[in-house]
Amino acid sequence: MKIAIFANGIVSTKIGGAQKHMREIIEILPEFHEIYFFPEPQMYGHSDILDLQFIENLKGRGIKISTYFMENYKLVPNIDAIINNYRDEMDGCDLIYDMDFQYYLDNLKFGGELSLRLSRLNNISFGVCIQDIGDINSYFFQTLRNIIKFSGMAKKMSWFIALAGIYNLVNRKITVRKLLSGKELSFITVINSEYEKNVKIKFRNIYSLNPSNALDNKIKKYRKQEKDNQIIFYARLIYQKGLFDVLYIHKKITDSYNMKLKISGKFQRDFEKKEFYRMIKKLNLEDKVEYLGVLGDDELYDELGKSKLMVYPSHSDSFSISVLQALFLHVPVVAYDIPGLSIYKNFKSVSLAREFDMDSMAKMALEFLSSNNDLFHDPDLEEFIDKHSSWKYVADSHLAVINNIKNSSEILK
Repeated sequence: MKIAIFANGIVSTKIGGAQKHMREIIEILPEFHEIYFFPEPQMYGHSDILDLQFIENLKGRGIKISTYFMENYKLVPNIDAIINNYRDEMDGCDLIYDMDFQYYLDNLKFGGELSLRLSRLNNISFGVCIQDIGDINSYFFQTLRNIIKFSGMAKKMSWFIALAGIYNLVNRKITVRKLLSGKELSFITVINSEYEKNVKIKFRNIYSLNPSNALDNKIKKYRKQEKDNQIIFYARLIYQKGLFDVLYIHKKITDSYNMKLKISGKFQRDFEKKEFYRMIKKLNLEDKVEYLGVLGDDELYDELGKSKLMVYPSHSDSFSISVLQALFLHVPVVAYDIPGLSIYKNFKSVSLAREFDMDSMAKMALEFLSSNNDLFHDPDLEEFIDKHSSWKYVADSHLAVINNIKNSSEILK
């Protein structure tokens, strides 16, 4: 098959978990199909963050990068020219697969989601992978509850939290509506089978990828390290990831244990960073919290492997690779019982508290810290980790869906 791939952000030097997933998979796909890659309009005019080495890597694997992009990436994007040229270049493709379908309102200046528009214009069957749309609750009353809860933790940010909550709710609903309006839509893949607890998508061909993520090979040398007297939390440092929750939880932990909380990640907004440090001072945690900055993979795995516990009070996840990494390194985890983390709920090295119940999470953390039980002598966990040990297995789950659609004759010829 000839497949046109859209994969938001993978040719940027600034990548996150979703981009890591897509990079790994797109490198494997050419072993099975003829792959054409079309970078998103947002990458035009940003050659300072364009990862040309990765682009050369894709070319070396036989992936055909848009000629128009390669000739014009230094220029300010012209959406009409991009659409016309991409439309010509993907002529003859059997399928468009958007590996991280993005929010519609975020792309209005680029004419909405480009992959969706091109599938309509070229009458090409369309498949999408939803990585983020189901990461937080998109039902009205739960959204309102979350706004109130978040605002109670960070009162100085309540105006932003309210606006962000309403925007995210509206954006997700419009995005799903626009996606389902496409007559060419053949299938949707999702990272987590529990997504429906957060967002309702009425479509028959929805497939849960299993496995949907994998461990980095570099992590394997850090397994079974000696543990230091520390707890770790790492994520994008935003309130939805538990940036403020973790401080309140650690305050309760330090009432019983003199342990340092080490935090790694990037602050995305200056006012959240200011609120973070204000809260540390308010809770008298100056000597008990250490911000490590943004760590490279080896530094992060070293810190994680040395930790006695991961506290991960995230409210927004589709599949937490961080939790998988912790369990591989024999670090128990306490987290909230949200749909994106439900995949871990049956392992004895993971305890999940009701969302926003910081008292229960602190209690669970103390139970782990005081336990002498072998939490990682668990055949089910070992089987789970083995299943998530290679990106080849994840690529196979994508390919199983693509090939199933092909064999069912749902791809328009």
